[in-house]
Amino acid sequence: MVNWKVFETKYDNREQWAFENMSHWLFCAEMGCSIGLFRYKNQAGIETEPIDNNGKIYGFQAKYYSTPIAQNKNDIIDSIQKAKAKNPQLNTILLYLNQEFSEGTKQKKPKYLIDIEQAATNVGVEIEWRVPSHLECQLLQL
Repeated sequence: MVNWKVFETKYDNREQWAFENMSHWLFCAEMGCSIGLFRYKNQAGIETEPIDNNGKIYGFQAKYYSTPIAQNKNDIIDSIQKAKAKNPQLNTILLYLNQEFSEGTKQKKPKYLIDIEQAATNVGVEIEWRVPSHLECQLLQL
């Protein structure tokens, strides 16, 4: 299990950078890319250039938040929209988060999650979530 307090202490004021690097490694492992991916400094929307995997074009985003995901909904949507605008061929974004989702009050899936997924659908992108329950399993396999 990832201890995010230890992570924050170890990478004090560099948490986003460290989380992006970890996510890059996990994404490459999942995509079968052992040499890493090309990226531009301050690349818009996704962390690296997209990769073709079995005919689908994948990219990834890494979002390390110290505030609830619901409060960052617009930031996530903005990133998705920028990613698709800069990479029209993009089919799927793996979105790495350092937090689990909160269950909704009236329905299991919370409204902010529905809104994010709808925004992705609107620009023609599928989102695959990678939250701590995924990250922990992937890290144990490396």
